[in-house]
Amino acid sequence: MLNEKPKKERNDAEPTKSQLFWRIQRECWRRMVTPYLMYLFMSLLLLSIQAFVPGDNSVIEIVIGIACILVGAFFNAHLLYNTGILHYDTYLTGEIHRRNASYGIRSGGDHRPEREFRPWKGFYIGFLIGVPVILFAVLAHFFYQVASLFFIMFAGWALAPIAWIGGTLEGGGLAIDALWSILFILLPILVSGIAYLVGAYVEKKRKSEAEARDEAVKAAGKKK
Repeated sequence: MLNEKPKKERNDAEPTKSQLFWRIQRECWRRMVTPYLMYLFMSLLLLSIQAFVPGDNSVIEIVIGIACILVGAFFNAHLLYNTGILHYDTYLTGEIHRRNASYGIRSGGDHRPEREFRPWKGFYIGFLIGVPVILFAVLAHFFYQVASLFFIMFAGWALAPIAWIGGTLEGGGLAIDALWSILFILLPILVSGIAYLVGAYVEKKRKSEAEARDEAVKAAGKKK
């Protein structure tokens, strides 16, 4: 029809370094949201369960707290494992696009280079999961009475071990500086980085085995 708008041509141009940088940031921040929410949920669960622990039974509180943190880490690992698989698949697609481009062939499809596998991405996503801990730890260092409630609610998984190690003061504050809780962001960094690499490795192995089977079938067909 005459009043139909012409379709816009698809822009398959490679992003600039600046565009790729910001797209990677967006992708990594997007991938940190769900793992962070898992830690957040387990922190709230830890807080609510410990409120019902009878008396001053610190051993039970610590055992329950560790269990909650480990469950959060388990979900973290599961999510980043799948991210590693997805990013490695995207990396393989990118390799095909780049090979075709070197021959002057224009590839179709919706390739997203910011989603390609890179060994450091899992560790970086883990660091981003720990960003709220850094923020609240700094605030709690200067304004503990104001920031402590938010710290406990939104990053309790990193604050609780500090309370277990150093204990609390009579006024309710921590016996040791809240800044020490920043060390516990090593948990999501290591869990995310290792799970991401394992996911990519498993997918790489699966692809290699599939290719080997295809080659074996082709070789068997030629012998007939």
